Amino acid sequence: MEKAAQRLTHSIGYVGAGTVEYLYNAESDTYCFLELNPRLQVEHPVTEGLTGVNLPATQLQIAMGIPLFNIPDLREFFGQDRYGLSEIDFFNTEYNEIDRHVIAARITAENPDDGFKPTSGRIERVRFQSSPDVWGYFSVGARGGIHEFADSQFGHVFATGNTRNEARKALVLALKEVEARGDIRNPVDYLVQLLETDSFKNNDIDTSWLDKLIKEKTVNVEPDTEQVILAAVIYRAFSYVQGVLKKFEASLEKGQTASAVEIAGINRFPIDIAYKGVKYNFGVVRAGPERLVLAIGKQRIETSVREQPDGSLLATYGGVARNVNGLEEPLGLRITLDGQTVLIPNVFDPSELRSDVNGKVVRFLKEDGDDVQQGEPYVEVESMKMIMQLSAAESGKFTGKLSAGSVIKTGDMLGTLQLKDASK
Repeated sequence: MEKAAQRLTHSIGYVGAGTVEYLYNAESDTYCFLELNPRLQVEHPVTEGLTGVNLPATQLQIAMGIPLFNIPDLREFFGQDRYGLSEIDFFNTEYNEIDRHVIAARITAENPDDGFKPTSGRIERVRFQSSPDVWGYFSVGARGGIHEFADSQFGHVFATGNTRNEARKALVLALKEVEARGDIRNPVDYLVQLLETDSFKNNDIDTSWLDKLIKEKTVNVEPDTEQVILAAVIYRAFSYVQGVLKKFEASLEKGQTASAVEIAGINRFPIDIAYKGVKYNFGVVRAGPERLVLAIGKQRIETSVREQPDGSLLATYGGVARNVNGLEEPLGLRITLDGQTVLIPNVFDPSELRSDVNGKVVRFLKEDGDDVQQGEPYVEVESMKMIMQLSAAESGKFTGKLSAGSVIKTGDMLGTLQLKDASK
């Protein structure tokens, strides 16, 4: 394939960096041409890690008119004197043996729990530390963001090892240290589990492997339901108490007297959470400045909660300390528990069809008065350069509220349903 790529680019007089792609059939040991990408690929650090050739610098030297055989990195890769001037027959000269492996992971603003649907919004924090075996970069930082018209990728991590397995292990360890906190979702935890599958370890994968995993939901990164619910209750209870205290302090600063009933209410109050079709009714007792007692039924859970400098909560219960962060959104509470993010939807009217992405309406798939079945798509929207369909949660007669081309945000009402089952 390498020789075929050389012949192809030479025959058309191609100059510059490029990637020739082929589709390889392992069973027949044959391959066919797919395309030639006439540009620097986003994965170019993989090539650089394997060859030691700085591709952007090589492009600049080519643009300056320097012949390939005079470029130091290339000469060294082909076993020649780095600063020599002799010509190199690239068709017949073998390059140095590749003695390492490089694996790359794209970090995107996509939700692996929802078919890798793109997400957008603010980014509060991005944390990553390069090491001798792992290098990465991110195009956004703290207090940045990803808008709905951008590409979903915002980071790339590359791991190197003497063997494929060493590179895999290095990438797993590096990804476990990646933290991207904010409105967006990302597939870092999903990637870690992919790298730990037997199929990936044994390199027994093909172009249909990932689609099969997604369809069968073999890889699941959602945290334990009980832990998610407790984290949500703790976050909302802490936020409620802090909100009342700040309001009280603001009243005192203005010389006003706050409501005694409202102040007394911060020591005992209810918190309701609905998750996966089940509603949980908790009673919360504030036992101290940093102590909350959660009660549901006959069960009592004592927790210690402390706000950290970055705004997250360090919650300790059951002898385990957990990092909890949350963000109230139009569609619900986005809770992050030990780096894993889950959306706990608000209880909403099933007759309302609302957007769960930022973007714009491409076209409605139903006319006013048309019947829509549960799970049937009713609109196409564009978000982050992707076209996707949104489906109805219930059955009924459709009425649109917007027109094609409308810019939408998460939570915006796109239409309504006259429900077939009015009891819902």
